[in-house]
Amino acid sequence: MHDSKDLILKANVEVCFSPYGKEDWKGFGTGVRPNHSIPGRHYFFFGQLDFKDRDWLKPGESCEAEATFCVPQADLALFVPGMMWHITITGKIVGYGRLLSVVSTKGIVDR
Repeated sequence: MHDSKDLILKANVEVCFSPYGKEDWKGFGTGVRPNHSIPGRHYFFFGQLDFKDRDWLKPGESCEAEATFCVPQADLALFVPGMMWHITITGKIVGYGRLLSVVSTKGIVDR
């Protein structure tokens, strides 16, 4: 079992690429729950992105968002302002997030 902690972050997110190689991909709606990964780590973590002041984020656009993640306790120290992570669909990088600030942390969950 691994200990996990829920984090709520303020972040800047950017959608860059279509995961399907299609130019008509429309991006993400607010509340999306893609997989996320930290460069250099060999696992994905799950989380939700809620966009500020918009309902949709198209490829090539960026916006501020609230991100809610469940991450391994051992990696909490990595979540500092400026930290960047990959946003993925089916294992393909489709965008990036940059942490602006940690809003809160929630209790430890045994997984």
